[in-house]
Amino acid sequence: MDFIVSLLVRFAYFVEHSKKYRRSKEFCRTLLEHPTSKLKFYFDLFMVILVVLSVLFLLYEVKNPDLHPFMDFFINASLVVFITEYLLRLWIYSDSHKLFLERYEYALNNHASFSLFKTLHTIISKKIEYIISPLAIIDLLAILPSYRPLRFLRIFLLFRIFKLFRYARSMKTFTTIISEKKFELFTLAIFAGFVIFTGSSAIYIFETNVNPKINTLFDAIYWSIVTMGTVGYGDIVPVTKEGMVISMILIIFGVAILAFLTSIIVSSFQTKLQELKSSRTLADIERLKSYILVCGYGRVGEVVAKMLHDDGYAVVIIDIDAEKIKLANQRGMIGILGDASKSKLLGQLGVGKRASKVICVTNSDEMNVFITMTARSLSKEIDIIARVVKSYHKKKYMLAGANFALSADETIGLMGSQYIDQPISYAALDDMLTETTGVLFESLKIYEKSIYINKTIATLELREKRLLLFGVVREEVEPTALLTYAIDDKIFYFNPPGDFVIHKDDTLIIMGKRHHINLLKKHSDKRAPK
Repeated sequence: MDFIVSLLVRFAYFVEHSKKYRRSKEFCRTLLEHPTSKLKFYFDLFMVILVVLSVLFLLYEVKNPDLHPFMDFFINASLVVFITEYLLRLWIYSDSHKLFLERYEYALNNHASFSLFKTLHTIISKKIEYIISPLAIIDLLAILPSYRPLRFLRIFLLFRIFKLFRYARSMKTFTTIISEKKFELFTLAIFAGFVIFTGSSAIYIFETNVNPKINTLFDAIYWSIVTMGTVGYGDIVPVTKEGMVISMILIIFGVAILAFLTSIIVSSFQTKLQELKSSRTLADIERLKSYILVCGYGRVGEVVAKMLHDDGYAVVIIDIDAEKIKLANQRGMIGILGDASKSKLLGQLGVGKRASKVICVTNSDEMNVFITMTARSLSKEIDIIARVVKSYHKKKYMLAGANFALSADETIGLMGSQYIDQPISYAALDDMLTETTGVLFESLKIYEKSIYINKTIATLELREKRLLLFGVVREEVEPTALLTYAIDDKIFYFNPPGDFVIHKDDTLIIMGKRHHINLLKKHSDKRAPK
């Protein structure tokens, strides 16, 4: 026994540290279960087509036993695909080697005896948990119609149609609703069963010896269900007054039960439809390589999002107001309804991965601080820009992890005082910031392979390019006689001289026409000579 345990432990550790095994399992999970994966979308589409064609071929086989060789091959091939999918889903449902190692290491660390049989029982129980799940049972029964020697198994062809529930999201939603509302539906089913049983018994008592169409209790039950469903086939009609009264009562109860059932399904669908829209929106966001996350679509958020969108940036907006999200979608931007302070939502949106920056512009300081803290907890590198509603809260934003906290009150006050003191200078600066004159400020990042690395400012020939250098932001602090200012642990060199040497990761703040700046950026992207 010790030899078997030792062998299993070595195998479990081998699997745990195998990169190929982890990659294979992760690939299968993405293919079969990841809700926003493009790979899963194509796989689901393939499986839907495969299921529909296999059902059509099997239906054709009912009256045409001698199939065309191609159809026969297709049915066998689809069977292999269904069996493979079933086994893969069983494989990824749980990590057996991890369960084994957890039990083994627990026994080892606590100086307890390790029970191989209990461990194997736990592993097998976990797999059985999947096998007896509704969708797994449907998958298994969908395989049976292809077993030709047992012709009666064709009845399980229906389960291959039910298999479509796994791949169509709307069908999954319906099954989810039934699962979530099982208490209400179970209560309704008990009441409907009581009404059917009572009505069947009554009609059987009053009509058995009078009505030739009602000879057995089954006939009475059939009539009760048809009457409650308001179908009215007319094949069984009560002939006594008592039977007619029972019919009227059953019709009233049937309409009430159907109305109640409809209200349960419709109300649940209204809730789930929003989740479906959110899932589709998340799938669209998943396809973006990089984007800016704007939290809040009020007056400030609208302006920020519009300017970024007009400049060609991918923008994703979060707001708790459905009308604002609808407005953002109408303007061609991606909007998602939700609370941006929730770490789960920000994690789904890829904060720190695909989301390069977070801009908090809600109308509440508390909400903006919460969003800042949540975003910073998810990523230490992401840039967070926050709007300060009340200026005395500015310090809280910096403590929460914001890179920049901008107070609208301070900015408006400063702009007002500048306009009074220097109206012409203010007007010129305002025209540049709003791009009224076509002149704007732009930053130029010097990357590792830029042609400008280790070159001086003079070699850029900015004057000839009709550009002005406002300043340089540098990552590393260096002793210098130049006038410098600290900006978020970086150094800003204002209007450096011509012999100023440009380093990797420097950011040049350039002022000029957009097309002139674009030409400079294009030239900067050329690789430096080795």
